[in-house]
Amino acid sequence: MTNESILVSAGEVSGDHYLARIVPSLRNMGFDGRLYGMCGEESVSAGVETVWRNERLHLMGIVEVIGAIRGVLELIGEMYAEVMRSRPAAVVVVDSPDFHLPLIRRLRRGGYSGKIVYVSPPSVWAWRSYRVRTLARCVDLCLPLFHFEHDYLSRHGCRSVWMGHPLVEELADQGCRPLSGLGIQGRGEGFDDNRMIALLPGSRRMEIKNLYAALSRAYDILTERGYSPVFSLAPGLSDGARSLLMSNIDAECRAHFEGPGRDLMAASLMVIGSSGTATAEALLLRRYMVVMYRLSPMSAVIGKLLLPRVRFAIPNILAGDEFYPELLQRRATGEAAAAEALAWLEADESVRSGRLSRMEELVGLMGGGGVYGSWSGLILEEAR
Repeated sequence: MTNESILVSAGEVSGDHYLARIVPSLRNMGFDGRLYGMCGEESVSAGVETVWRNERLHLMGIVEVIGAIRGVLELIGEMYAEVMRSRPAAVVVVDSPDFHLPLIRRLRRGGYSGKIVYVSPPSVWAWRSYRVRTLARCVDLCLPLFHFEHDYLSRHGCRSVWMGHPLVEELADQGCRPLSGLGIQGRGEGFDDNRMIALLPGSRRMEIKNLYAALSRAYDILTERGYSPVFSLAPGLSDGARSLLMSNIDAECRAHFEGPGRDLMAASLMVIGSSGTATAEALLLRRYMVVMYRLSPMSAVIGKLLLPRVRFAIPNILAGDEFYPELLQRRATGEAAAAEALAWLEADESVRSGRLSRMEELVGLMGGGGVYGSWSGLILEEAR
């Protein structure tokens, strides 16, 4: 095993987070071969030899991806050439299906015979179900985050193993302990640590561009009601995304926190922000969340045709209903977000108690701990 190598690829911040925890687990299990590929800051710190930075893939929306297709195809070509030259024992990809599925197809068509493992495979159960054929044909092992995904993949001919959601073990105790001394910057007069509300504008530049104005309006409304909203600047933001967010925050003198978004969520009464991994984190932290999602006008038209009834927030998918309010497109306004937040913050105790009990039930559907170790063991078995 020592002479083998594994190429890894994580396009999004959330995928890079998972990869950064798989890498040390692989090393602890005795793998001392080359680990190289595409990743972000977290995986660089974990020891991945970075050939490509994943900032090249920080895109959002349908039209936005189409507009960048030339660059995406160039990157696929570069990675294909490297895999065919270096012939790693395995290729491990994480999330980012619009990039990874074409890469995987090209590798198989080009004759790559090593193992391919897909961590957090695409949501074929929700839309574009035809992609499951690529997974079944080209991928040796799928490691989904949820049991319902595993069931779907298995029924459609994919080799799938479900171990639980990795965030369960990461956040097992965080929501139950108080956090102090977070180092909130830009605190105004009257800022109250006990009445913080976490505002999460997203990790990609387009998300921030689309959501910041609405979150800023919600910030003003909630401040007037005596709450203390705080913008999150999570690690892993690209230079462009961070610069855009900070320029807005500085111009409006907003309170903000530079650090893991989950730390801010755990210290806050609730969360308002972009759909994505944060919705699962909010659930595991037992924090109510108002979910917002905005695409460009053209992407929204296409998305409405392709995704007429799809829920975006993971807790809502698990619940089978709109457990967390989802404010999409025109509904994603600061006024609407603040209204939903206040409805929760000022609800009767019986209502809040019922929702918190439901959170516990939904958390139970996300599995147990030890996921990273299990994933790493399965990856090593494939690479042998």
